Amino acid sequence: MHVNCFAPIVDKDCKVLILGSCPSVISREVEFYYGNSANRFWKIMSVLLGADFTVMTNGQKSAELLKRHIALFDVFSSCEITGSLDSNIKNAEFNDIPALVSETNIKTIYITSKKAYLDFLKKYGEYFNTLKIQVINLPSTSGANRSKFKTDDALFAEWQRLFKL
Repeated sequence: MHVNCFAPIVDKDCKVLILGSCPSVISREVEFYYGNSANRFWKIMSVLLGADFTVMTNGQKSAELLKRHIALFDVFSSCEITGSLDSNIKNAEFNDIPALVSETNIKTIYITSKKAYLDFLKKYGEYFNTLKIQVINLPSTSGANRSKFKTDDALFAEWQRLFKL
């Protein structure tokens, strides 16, 4: 199936960019980032930022992220994918992350997918290194990552160790 990413959640005041790979099947159905309730992204944001994202509307989530100068987007603008696993991504096209970042104050980029992180580094690593913008791979919040981070607390602890505003 051919998949397109969502529009970025970003404004000129953003200092941090969080990138996923591409929308999952359920995210596409609900038309918003991390829409699968088994995905722990919004739970982690709640813990890290002290606001309960799990009860917010999509508009409220966007506004709360921007209030905290956090942008949200995907590495891939489009791809072919069966299901939701990143390992199934084929024929991926990249979003123009350098253009997006150039319109902001972003100094750190976090990527929540190992595949997207490695592909991003191949495509843009040298560019962002030259700009001295940190690119950090965070563990996936996907339910598929439960074999490595069996409990939410273990995953939250790793995000807290790496994620700095």
